[in-house]
Amino acid sequence: MKFGKLLRGTVDARMPQWREHVLQYKSLKQLIRQSMDQQARGASSEELVAAFTQLLDAEVGRVNNFYMDRIEEGVIILSALRQQGDGVVAAAAASIGLGLVEQRHACKQSLVTFHLNLLILQNYVALNFMAISKILKKWDKKLQLPLRTDYINAIVELPFYQCQSLGQLVEEAEKLFADLDAPAPIQMAPPQGSGRQAQRQPGQDQPQWRHQPGQLQAAFS
Repeated sequence: MKFGKLLRGTVDARMPQWREHVLQYKSLKQLIRQSMDQQARGASSEELVAAFTQLLDAEVGRVNNFYMDRIEEGVIILSALRQQGDGVVAAAAASIGLGLVEQRHACKQSLVTFHLNLLILQNYVALNFMAISKILKKWDKKLQLPLRTDYINAIVELPFYQCQSLGQLVEEAEKLFADLDAPAPIQMAPPQGSGRQAQRQPGQDQPQWRHQPGQLQAAFS
């Protein structure tokens, strides 16, 4: 299957709501065909490269801006979820049980949805970078004007290429889920018939962590 069809099929299946924000691979492919015709008619290499990189720059900038917008939204959403989760954990520690189970469940469900959206964004980044690499490879092959290596080296500092902020959001979401998944500490009653409380053993009423690192991530693998 050709990459263009694979790209469209993947976008339609996994992120149809973001279709218009994906790199326009077809438009770039059409420009390559036009450039081949112009090259055959004697157009200069400088003009051909300038026209192609102008369109590719615009597409890469559009993808990068969309990614940054989603990251900004993610930071806001995670902050709200963290505030909600901290309230649930604090209520559990204080043995305030009124509606606590429902609150914990609702917060965890919101985190699962948020985490899933982050994974979709990871797929979005991977697909777009693959599209950039593929179209540059096609340009190099069809026009015999090497561009791929230099162009990719020029965009390695872009946020969507680095993807560090997205990785941090995924890790923080998983940590918050782990905090919510931990059982509340058990409040130990004093021994019967004793005028003093039994000495507490170190770690006796510490939460027992049931969430393993990557558990939430694995749920979507």
